[in-house]
Amino acid sequence: MTDSPVPPDLDPVRGHSDDPLSADRRVLVIGAVSMVVLMLVGAVTAAFFTRSACGRIGPDPVLPRAAGEDVDRVLAEALPDLFDDERLALTEYLRGPLADRLGPLAGALDVSGAEGLSPAGGPGSGLVAATGATTTVFGVPAADVRATADVGDGTVVGDGATLYSLALTNPGTGQTDAVMPLDVRLEGGDCFDTATVATPFAFLLAAGEGQLLLFRVEEDGDVPTVELRDAQQGQVWIADLDTPAIPPGVSGARLDGAMGLDLVVVGRRATLDDTAPILSAFTRDGGQLRWSVELDAVAEVAPDGDTPVWAEVVAVGGDTVLVSLSRDDDRGRSTLVAMDAADGAMRWATDVHGSVPVAAHVDADAVTVLLDRGDHIDVVIREADDGSDRGSAGQPDPDGSGFDGRGAVVPGGEEVLATVGRGLVVAGADELTLLAHDVEPALLVDAVVVDGATVLLVASGDGAAAVVFAAP
Repeated sequence: MTDSPVPPDLDPVRGHSDDPLSADRRVLVIGAVSMVVLMLVGAVTAAFFTRSACGRIGPDPVLPRAAGEDVDRVLAEALPDLFDDERLALTEYLRGPLADRLGPLAGALDVSGAEGLSPAGGPGSGLVAATGATTTVFGVPAADVRATADVGDGTVVGDGATLYSLALTNPGTGQTDAVMPLDVRLEGGDCFDTATVATPFAFLLAAGEGQLLLFRVEEDGDVPTVELRDAQQGQVWIADLDTPAIPPGVSGARLDGAMGLDLVVVGRRATLDDTAPILSAFTRDGGQLRWSVELDAVAEVAPDGDTPVWAEVVAVGGDTVLVSLSRDDDRGRSTLVAMDAADGAMRWATDVHGSVPVAAHVDADAVTVLLDRGDHIDVVIREADDGSDRGSAGQPDPDGSGFDGRGAVVPGGEEVLATVGRGLVVAGADELTLLAHDVEPALLVDAVVVDGATVLLVASGDGAAAVVFAAP
C-alpha cells in the first residue's frame, strides 16, 4: 500500500495540528470552494441550455443609402451589376409602360439586403418596409428614408405597425429561437426567448398586421398548440391543435398557415390513416375552433396517388380560403381548392397542371393566383364562387433565369398586380395585361400598394432597389 500523498499536518484523518480549530477551517474552505465551483457549473450550464438568440437579432442602425427623385443615380448605386445599356433600358421601362399604367415615377431607394416589401405603420401612415438582413422603412410617394437597420442573424417578417425579427434556426421548418418586435423606427422591443429550458418549441406559421402566428409544441411532441402574439399583449390567445404527436421538427416542417381579417387557418401533411384533420380554422380575435376538415373530405380532388397529402394554405380573404393540395411524392403538381370561410365546405377544385402556387389574392369576387410551372410563369383568375375561368397571362421562362421563386399578388385599387420576374401583370375588371421587359438580370420580385402609391422591388445580383410610383 502506498503512503498518503497528503502531508501529515494537513491530513484530516491522520494528520495533526497545534490549532484546535484547523479542522473546522479546512471544512469551511472546502465548502466555500465547492460552492464557487457549483455556481460556475450552474452558470455555464444555464448559459448552454438557454441558448438565447436575442442578442443576435436586434436592430443596429446604419446610415441610409441612396434615395430620392434621381432614379438614375439610385439605380446605379443599388444595381451595380447592370451595364449602362441595361440600366438605361430598365429606366425606360419604369418611366414608360409602368408609369403609364401605375402613375408617375416618383423616386427610388437603394435597399440592397432586402428580400421583400410590406406595408408598415397603420392606415394612412404612408410607410413601406423593405425587409431583409438590412431593413429600411421609408415614406411614399416621396421615397424618403425614415430608418435603416441591420438585424444581424434575424429574419424580418410581418407588416403593419409591428414587424418581427426572428432567430430562425431552421428556415425549412420555421423553427425560431427568439422573437423581437420592431416598430416603424426599427427600434427593438422586448425579446421573447422561445429556446429556454422547459419552454415549448416555436415554429413560424404566418405574420401580418402586427401579429405573429406560431406553432408551439413540447420537446416530446406533446401538447401541440397554435398561438397568436402581438407586441403589446404578448400572447393574444393559444389554442389546442389536433395533430399527431411526432418530433417537433417534423411537425413544424409539415405545417402551414395563413391569416385573414377574421380567420386563421392551419394546414398540414396527412397520411391516409390519420385521424387528425388536415385543415383547422380558428377565429382571429379569440382562437376558437370554427371548423376542421378531414382528409377524406378533400382526398378525391387531390392529385392522383396513394402517398400522403399536403395541404398548404395559399390565401385567406373575403369569404374564401384557398388551399393547395399535393402528394408527398410529387410536390410540383397541385390542385387548387376554394373553401367557404364560414364552415370549410369545398366550393370548387381545379387541377393547375404541374404547377405550384407562389402567391395569391382573394377578394369577394375573384381569386388571383401566381403559378410557377417550371418553364412558364402564369397569373390565373377564377371566379370566387364557382371557379370559372376569367383569364390568364404570363411569360415563358425556359431556362429558369427569369424567376427566382419570389413573387407577389397584391390589390391595387380596382386592379390586382402580380410580379412575374421580368414583368408585371395588371388584372383589371375586364382584362389581363402583361407589362414585360427584356433586361435579363433585373427581376421584379415584390410589390405593395400603400395610400395609392405603388412600390416595386427590383432585384439584380446582390443589389435591390425599391421603385415608387405616385398615385395616378
